Amino acid sequence: MESFKKIYDKIHASYFSFIGLAIFFIGIIPAMIVQENFNIFTYTISDLGSPINSLYIFFDICWFITGIFMIFFLLGFTFYLQEKGVESKMTWITFLFTFLSAVGLLGLAAFNKINAPGLHELSQYLFFFTGIVYLILYFVIELKNTEFSKLQAWFNLIVAFFFMLYLLLFIISKIIKTFPTGVRIFTEWLFLSANLLWFFENGVLILIKK
Repeated sequence: MESFKKIYDKIHASYFSFIGLAIFFIGIIPAMIVQENFNIFTYTISDLGSPINSLYIFFDICWFITGIFMIFFLLGFTFYLQEKGVESKMTWITFLFTFLSAVGLLGLAAFNKINAPGLHELSQYLFFFTGIVYLILYFVIELKNTEFSKLQAWFNLIVAFFFMLYLLLFIISKIIKTFPTGVRIFTEWLFLSANLLWFFENGVLILIKK
């Protein structure tokens, strides 16, 4: 791991978060613009990354690159937590779940919902279930460490709530076919906003507390 640590001596871990977020927005905003009659109650993020969108390949590439940057950010965040006195074993267990969640994200970008629906859905479950776990673990880690405020710790659970809300409605919509599609889709955009904010906020956190 020493070789990875050297990377963060040259490039602060927070930059991986900020650059990853920027690349994601570079990909998704044009996809939203070109999508006819786009609104957050009708079109999902996966729709924008599928052949129904004329820029889906461009967006999927940006989405995939974002996932890679997030892995590097989360690894840097792991080293940051260790520097703050968090038990090494706990940080690596948490990183394992963040890595698996990132793999799910890469899968969502690589396998679109039309050409590879099975793999896309599998990637979605991997991303969400492991995402919920790592957010809860970060909550526990930060709640026990005096380096972090209580608000900072609880922020993880707030974001986890949006993960769970969307996942719950997604599963319900699979069981109850008459469940309002617009409600489920809207909660996906709420989740996305919360997730992007989590990466930005934690990027800022480790930047100002370096």
